[in-house]
Amino acid sequence: MYDGSRSLGWKEPPITYLQPTQLFYEFVRDGKIKIANKLKEPVTVQDPCSIVRNKGLGGMLRSVVKAACEDFRDVKPRFEHNFCCTAGSGVINYGPPWKFIRMEGGRTKIEQLHATGAKIVIAPCHSCHKTIEELIAYYKLDMHVMFISELLVQTMEIPEDMQVVKPEKSEE
Repeated sequence: MYDGSRSLGWKEPPITYLQPTQLFYEFVRDGKIKIANKLKEPVTVQDPCSIVRNKGLGGMLRSVVKAACEDFRDVKPRFEHNFCCTAGSGVINYGPPWKFIRMEGGRTKIEQLHATGAKIVIAPCHSCHKTIEELIAYYKLDMHVMFISELLVQTMEIPEDMQVVKPEKSEE
């Protein structure tokens, strides 16, 4: 999005861009999203390059995950030293034989995630989510990948005025 503004001739973007992880962090911090039911399964995170290395949002990511999960298990190394998921720069879209190379190259990443003992990996980046999902299947691990938004939807309190009321079944 930021590059789009530049290609249109803007020196600076005409609006402020906010990465969703930062927005979710602010919503949880400010009580705009309240956590009602924390996940009980062990959870870890993927530190995406675009979010953590480029924007420094690793602390915010962990804050949201810790707020929504009872059993957070951090990866080692973490933040900007975290291992690459092998999907970066669009290589996730390359077909065979590159997928096999990505899967073999992702061994370090999957070993890192597996070492946490987590059953769920929170991957806020679409590329990371997809490739970690593929790595889990390739290495046949008992893990699942979730987006940070998916985590919040599953754990947040839904205000009464926003709940869908199902009509009662009529007796015929």
